[in-house]
Amino acid sequence: MSAPRLLLSVETLLGVTRHPRATARAIQERFADPAVLAREIAAALDAGADGVLAAPSPVTRAALSAVGRPVPTWALLPNVPAYVRDSSEAGLVGAAIKRVKGASPGTLVRLGITGMQHALGVVGGDFASMVPLLLELESAMLGAPRLAGVLVAAPITDLALAGRNRRFFAHLTAFTRARFGAQAGFETHNAGHLLRSLREWGVEPDLVIGPMNPAGFMMKPTPSRALEEVSIADVPVLAKELTAGGTGDLATAAAWARKHGAHGLVVDLADVGGDARLLAGLVSGAGGRA
Repeated sequence: MSAPRLLLSVETLLGVTRHPRATARAIQERFADPAVLAREIAAALDAGADGVLAAPSPVTRAALSAVGRPVPTWALLPNVPAYVRDSSEAGLVGAAIKRVKGASPGTLVRLGITGMQHALGVVGGDFASMVPLLLELESAMLGAPRLAGVLVAAPITDLALAGRNRRFFAHLTAFTRARFGAQAGFETHNAGHLLRSLREWGVEPDLVIGPMNPAGFMMKPTPSRALEEVSIADVPVLAKELTAGGTGDLATAAAWARKHGAHGLVVDLADVGGDARLLAGLVSGAGGRA
């Protein structure tokens, strides 16, 4: 399956957004009811979106179940704000135990298998061996019956990137494909650095999600370098942060990103102001690099 061309992201519901606080709060309040979010997801699919980019949360889990039809879901794992909060309150082990409690027998079996496969690395403190266990727990919390893709969230990706941990990227790519039968990808806030490193290491995940917008907002190390890496990347790149925190026009930014090599777009709830029908206007310009 090729990388998606258009995803609706519900990341704003986690409080992770560059939009003004008032905008983020309004979106969070509007979609606090899973039924309302379910209707928005259905509207996005009807408008032509390929699926949803979602991190595990009670609201998102309930909404995905309430849509009433299969929702192609690309899981963004872990839910970093929740994991950091739980780790601060109960420690890393306590945060893990919290995620095990209430897990289904099937999830526990899969966790046990993944744990045995990575036992030596976990004992040795190998980061690349520990993250698969976290993915097991977090994917179960999302509740999607089948995942179209699994993406490692930017804070984890960029931590591994800062450590030049080639094995992390190679191993997580292979693990995700084998374990979930899904596309393997990475979200990053350092797209230029990551794409260059992946090329040098010969690691080819199925997709990378990173900031791309006419303002150059969050495009690292520089906008020009980031665009150069996108243009020569062997990996499909999906552009996020299109409106630069709500300061730009979505349609203009989408056309710009595609013109500059983006394979697809990740549009947040805050980008469309909670009206997913606006995505229909982006589908017609689906171009981009194959």
